[in-house]
Parts: sequence; C-alpha cells; structure tokens
Amino acid sequence: MRRLLPGVLVLTLATLASGMVFERFLSPDQPNDRAIMNYMALEQAGKATSTDLANLGVLILEKGFPKDAEHYLREALKLDEGNYEAAYRLGLVLQRQGHDHKALRYYKRTLKVRPGYAEARFMLALAEERCGSRDAAIKDYVRAYRHAPDLANPDVNPLVYDSQLQAEAGLRYYRERVVASTLKVTPIDPAAVRQMMQVRAALAGTLVVEPAPQASPEPQVQPTEQPQPTPQAQPVARRRPPTPQPVTVPGGLVLNPPATPTPRP
Repeated sequence: MRRLLPGVLVLTLATLASGMVFERFLSPDQPNDRAIMNYMALEQAGKATSTDLANLGVLILEKGFPKDAEHYLREALKLDEGNYEAAYRLGLVLQRQGHDHKALRYYKRTLKVRPGYAEARFMLALAEERCGSRDAAIKDYVRAYRHAPDLANPDVNPLVYDSQLQAEAGLRYYRERVVASTLKVTPIDPAAVRQMMQVRAALAGTLVVEPAPQASPEPQVQPTEQPQPTPQAQPVARRRPPTPQPVTVPGGLVLNPPATPTPRP
C-alpha cells in the first residue's frame, strides 16, 4: 500500500498540472464537448462573461463532473454577484453533492433577487426539510406552489416524492386558496370603467374618448292599421246607339230604318 502512494501522488500532480480532470474526457466529435472547448477558449482568452462560465459549469455537470462544475459556477459569481441564475445552479450542484446547508445560501441569494423564482423556492424548501427546518420548509413549499402550482404535481416534479411534508404543505396551500376564494369581483359599472380607460389613454394622446354607450330605448308598439278594402273595378256602362227615327220622303211615304241588332253583353 505504501508503495502505491508515491505513484498516486505523482499521477494527481500530473493531472493538476495538465488541467482539470474532465478535460481528459473531451471529444471534438461530441457537440456538448465542442461547446465546452469553445467556452474554455473564451475563458483562457479572458473574454468569457459570467453567463458563459455558468453555462460551462452546467455542461461540465452534465458530463458527470460536479466538482469542476462547482468551480466554474463560483467563477461566474465572482464576475457578477447579481447573476441569480448562476447562484441557483450552484445551489443545485451543491445539493446534488449532499451539501444541503451550503445550497441553502445560494437559493436564498437567488430569491433575494427574484422572490418569485418558484423552482428555487421549492429547492430551498427541500434543503430546509433535509436540514430539519420543518416549519420553514412547509412555508416555502406553499410559497413555491403559489407561484407555480404544477410543482406540486409529481408527474411534473418527481422530487415531491423525496419530501415527507407534502401532505401538510398541500393541505395548507389548499386552505389558503379556499379561504381566499370568492365569486369573481366585477365592476359596478363596466361601461364607466371602459370610458375611464379611454380617458387615461386620451390624456396620453393615444386615443380619442368615446362616450359610454347608452342603453337603447325600448321600441314603442305601434297600433296595427286595419287593411283597407281593395276598390273593386266598376263595370263600364255601355252606351246604346241612338234609335233611328223614321224618315218621310216626298209623296208622303214614310220609310222606317232597318232594325239595329242588339249588341251582346
């Protein structure tokens, strides 16, 4: 055993001198590895941003080297202390290694900048539960579900199975929702509210105020007019031709005119 120690020490020193352990497992043929190499080139040239280093840390974590990932995430926070995404991911890396107490610090750092970050709130609650802070954990579970209810669904977030406080947290969240539930609150005069919105926009010079719509008057029922009878065509009276009179000719002879045939009706 003692003979092996110098060899292990020499190998460790050689690895440290040549770079981090994960560098020995990079392949230019793999897209993720090429991305790691590109980020490392930026870092070595002094051109990497805080976000670049955070992304590098995440890629290295996916490759299976959490300690190296932790190093780059810490470097990202050195460049930008307000990088809450890097702080959140550092908390995840630490918690994955079993350092729940250390992870608490970075989750709280994330939530100080973004109080509504539901995922960070849930992971903070899980870390608090593992550290024995039962009441704080339940409170933070409820706050996480308030911002993202799907986190309570094990189909979406299987980590709820790792918690022993989900029954109580879920009951408290349900009670909070029921107590705060009422029928929908609507304006007393929706038309007046719409007009007030238009006034606000008109003051900014973006809209012409339109009057509030008035209720249409009820139609008045008109009396029904009786239909007038259609005038019937009057028969045209036929004029009878004058009756011819007898004519007296010289010699005292009276001539009667020929009979006129009676016209058919």
